[in-house]
Amino acid sequence: MVREPDGVGVIDLGVLPADEPDEPAVPLGVSRWGRRLVAGLALAAVLTGVTAAERLPQPGVSTLAVLPSSTGTAWVVDAGLVMVFENQRAVAYDPDGWRELWSVPGAALVHAVAYDDLVVLFRGDAMNEPAGEKPEWAVAVDRATGQRRWSSDRQVEVRGGVMVSYLPAVLMQDVEFRDTATNRLRWKLPASLAWAADEQRSALWRIAPDGGLVEHDLETGVVRRTVRVLLPDTGRNLNLTIGRGTVGITAFGNGDWRDDSKTLWYEVAGLTGVSGAGQWAWEQDCGRGLSCAHTLGGDQVFLVDPATGVTLRTAPEGRLMGSPLGLLQLGQEGGTDFSLPTVQAVLDPRTGYLRTELKGWRVLGMSDGLVRVLAHYDVPRKLTYLAELTEREAVRLDAVPHLLRECTAAGRTLVCATMAGDIVVLRIAREHR
Repeated sequence: MVREPDGVGVIDLGVLPADEPDEPAVPLGVSRWGRRLVAGLALAAVLTGVTAAERLPQPGVSTLAVLPSSTGTAWVVDAGLVMVFENQRAVAYDPDGWRELWSVPGAALVHAVAYDDLVVLFRGDAMNEPAGEKPEWAVAVDRATGQRRWSSDRQVEVRGGVMVSYLPAVLMQDVEFRDTATNRLRWKLPASLAWAADEQRSALWRIAPDGGLVEHDLETGVVRRTVRVLLPDTGRNLNLTIGRGTVGITAFGNGDWRDDSKTLWYEVAGLTGVSGAGQWAWEQDCGRGLSCAHTLGGDQVFLVDPATGVTLRTAPEGRLMGSPLGLLQLGQEGGTDFSLPTVQAVLDPRTGYLRTELKGWRVLGMSDGLVRVLAHYDVPRKLTYLAELTEREAVRLDAVPHLLRECTAAGRTLVCATMAGDIVVLRIAREHR
């Protein structure tokens, strides 16, 4: 998501095409052949007594609620809770009726995770803290009442059933594993050359100072096994990577960055060496049933089959984001920090063809890591035109009477921050496949 910095007074959202000033002129997901087909179907509909407007009604978007806010941003925690993060507090709302449940004071809160009867609120940074005071990097509150349960001046990450706690910007290793409900210390990471959490197996892998590869139970710290494996050059820094049923060990340092070719991979069942083919630093859903796989150095992205890890094609260079329609190639337009990422093209992952029908539309809303809603603006009339991305096409929706600056999607509901500082809750009428 792109967030609006405080104090932005002038916002460049681009202009609409000159030949159709009030609405985006780019057809969404319709080729020249497709337009001929649509025209033919419309004529057939008229001949049978059904108008094109009746046959193809424009999908509606209705406003469910407008939530007052002070330049806030919204975060959908789950189906029963939405958080709005303002400058100095976080406000919880019930999506069933959109009534305010409770609020928690705190600056720079940007993210929330629900865990049983708790909601853990996370900070984005500590820049606004008074000098000499330790920031609260995380605050846990009762889900029903908002009453504080615990807080932490250490950065925390929820990994499965345990919370990883560490001190940021500290060279000496200090990693703790705590109970999410109580913040009680469960175990501490022993001295290690490198470590990585394997949530799929509820494991913690580390390289001990003597070179042994150790597997711990992630929640209890109990050692499951210790194995001596071949390591890369131990005179350099080591990095652990969790792959597809594998653990990768990379040596790096002396001014160079991590290199895939220097990674030794071991399958987790027997910790025997395996090829690095189909192993990646990390993968993410890119839509259309494919994953985006990233190399250790982060310079190259591949489209792969998530079931096998087989590479289908190399992704184009530049900024990329996944969507149900395909991989979006993005740029940046406008002279302000606010400007939303702009679509340059959509990559068909099966053919490699770059489609440009959506060029100029802005990334507005995401859900489950995929871009699902795009925006085009009519600034003078304070309208935002919306398009919903599906696996087949980009579906044109109604314009809404707000200038939206970001949205988060929860099913057919969009929770959007506006440039006026409010939070508007929208409902998309029908689902499109």
